[in-house]
Amino acid sequence: MKGLSVRVTSYMSSPVVTVSENDNLAHVRNLMIKFKIGRVPVVSEESVKGIVTLTDFVKALVSQERKWASLPIDEILVKKVMTPNPILILYTKSIRLAAKTMTRYKISGLPVVDENKKLKGIITKTDIVHAIPRTNSANLLVESVMSRNVITVSPNHTLYRAATLMAQNGISHLVVVEGKAPIGVISKSDLASFAPSANNSAQSFIKFKRPRFATEQPRRVYLVPIVADLMSTDLLIIRPDATLKEAASAMLRKGVSSLPVVDERDNLVGIITKSDLVRSVARFR
Repeated sequence: MKGLSVRVTSYMSSPVVTVSENDNLAHVRNLMIKFKIGRVPVVSEESVKGIVTLTDFVKALVSQERKWASLPIDEILVKKVMTPNPILILYTKSIRLAAKTMTRYKISGLPVVDENKKLKGIITKTDIVHAIPRTNSANLLVESVMSRNVITVSPNHTLYRAATLMAQNGISHLVVVEGKAPIGVISKSDLASFAPSANNSAQSFIKFKRPRFATEQPRRVYLVPIVADLMSTDLLIIRPDATLKEAASAMLRKGVSSLPVVDERDNLVGIITKSDLVRSVARFR
């Protein structure tokens, strides 16, 4: 067992940052940035009514079906994008059950509730990564759980392209490559930080073009934001023969959710994410 029977209360975060259904997405985004979180429970009278996540932001960015998708995020209410009636976990349950539930439903966090479904805390993938050293998967090798089919982008791809790839593949990170070498990572949180509001209409991507002739008027040129504008270039990599304990430690130390895996020539051969670490906790007794 080695730690897997430990209750979620030992690792969950409490108190929890929450919002109401009638708050707007700009408020949610500000909370996520301030507290460095990726999901916020939606509550009413201490009961969980829904949850809003970074995935909801990405879906809003690429949605072509909802009329509100083109609105500034301070005009979009939480109730329009939240996942209603989210999966919950009882505070008496184990971290292994939490890991299995996250893996099964492909989610990144679980509101923790009491017998009356009142919110007590939240347990996330990051919390479970903290528990890795106490599990039997701690000494497994990165190559045994990493994803080998890595979805990549070029630094010159548009942010819309990056958001679409994340939404289509159900992933939170894209490795940015030049040739076969990783040069950066772009994540859902990067995209959420860019999402425009009424007070922030991406002015940094507008420039004025000087007239070539005296009779010409200055004109605005709208620049299409690209991956290079937002990606993180402070890249932390890991080798296939490193242990999951080492991978977990590196992620927590650098505050990242994924690590590109490279061979001895620094060519990209895979990626390991918090989801992979959580899956290892769910699978290995």
